[in-house]
Amino acid sequence: METRVHVLDLKSGLYVSELDRPWLDTPFLMQGFLLETPQQLELLREHCEYVTVDLSRSLGGIAQWSNLAAGLKPIPDNFDNPVLSALIPPPAKERERRERINILRELRRLFSGMLSGSNNNASAAGSRANIPVVLYDHEDKVEVELPKAQRIHRDSREFMQSMMRSARQDLYPKIEEANQVVNDLVESIVRNPNALLLLTQLKDRDQYSYSHSIDTAIYLLAFGRHLGYPIEELKKLGLAGLMLDIGKVKLPTELLNRTGRFTQGEFMLMKTHVQHSLDILAQMEGVPIDVLDMVARHHERYDGSGYPYGLKAEDIGIFGSMAGIVDCFTALTSERNYSDAKPAHEALQLLYKWSEKYFHPALVEQFAQCVGIFHVGTVVELSTGEVGIVIGQNRVRRLKPKLMVILGSDKKPYAKPHTLDLINNPTAPNGLPISLRRELSRGAYNIDPREYFLE
Repeated sequence: METRVHVLDLKSGLYVSELDRPWLDTPFLMQGFLLETPQQLELLREHCEYVTVDLSRSLGGIAQWSNLAAGLKPIPDNFDNPVLSALIPPPAKERERRERINILRELRRLFSGMLSGSNNNASAAGSRANIPVVLYDHEDKVEVELPKAQRIHRDSREFMQSMMRSARQDLYPKIEEANQVVNDLVESIVRNPNALLLLTQLKDRDQYSYSHSIDTAIYLLAFGRHLGYPIEELKKLGLAGLMLDIGKVKLPTELLNRTGRFTQGEFMLMKTHVQHSLDILAQMEGVPIDVLDMVARHHERYDGSGYPYGLKAEDIGIFGSMAGIVDCFTALTSERNYSDAKPAHEALQLLYKWSEKYFHPALVEQFAQCVGIFHVGTVVELSTGEVGIVIGQNRVRRLKPKLMVILGSDKKPYAKPHTLDLINNPTAPNGLPISLRRELSRGAYNIDPREYFLE
């Protein structure tokens, strides 16, 4: 149940679902969040007069906030009237699950043209709208998945190195080799996406070309999992991620190593990598048409300013739009010849800034939810003064990730790091709740996360 509340009446524990102004006009990165800190409340009071809160998603549910719901009378759980019992809201988790499924279905219908009335690509897009939504409720512990993910990540790296060498020599691997790598990536992402996402932050930063391909595949898979696509669709996303930029091996090395702005001629040459990628894929038997579409369209842009076809908005297709977002994000967060790697939250802020111009706003929002405010691998300081590394996300309560705590309040390393899940509302020895104080920069306190996670 939603109700409108003046910002002066807000309290910790309420779930803010809407503002009285566009989200992009405020500092809030996510659309919808649980009010948990004085800083959030201060920002709301600074930028808004009224907000809409969802009592059913607030801590304690509707009963806890009945004073805010004028005239609401709680109905007992054992009420046996079959008509009125239909009005009883389902348990919070089940309700959230239903809402999630409905959102993902609406997103697919939007891209199918069923909401906009567009007939472009109607048959292909319509069939995608009917793909069942799969919510991957179970996750293995990230600590359990990480050793498996390291092997898979290593095998993927070796495959991409071999693939690029072969492509330069006009020798192309069989699709079976690529499919085996993709299958392993999919299985790991399904078990727990945070393990491979963590490894994207720990990679060596001197091999942009193939690392970018692997990162793109991992993020596309995590994004597809977040959007509820079944495993067969995830495999298409993974294969496309690996192959999005394979055509760049056909471009001059000096062009790829360029540190300044491209001339018009150089940019025109750079754009040919899309066709080169398609030519390479054409030599591999059995590549799904959806993969070819993603490779062809990942440089199309929401306002029609992209290439090679100048497609707009939903006509780019949901997979092509996802590929464009992920390709840009992984580039921004990687070390390149002409740019240092940006922290994940800065890259997300840029994606928000560019939404409705370059990227589909609804998909940018979903991608931000997938990645989270505190990306796995981020080093943070706790209210206790301890320092930890984010190893897992909580989709609804985004300020309560799972951490590996590595430094004590004196900033000295623990002999044995321990995990801490903020969703469980842990408390410090003084009885106060433990919360995140701030994100730390790379290299703070001489921390190298690779020492804790890489074999």
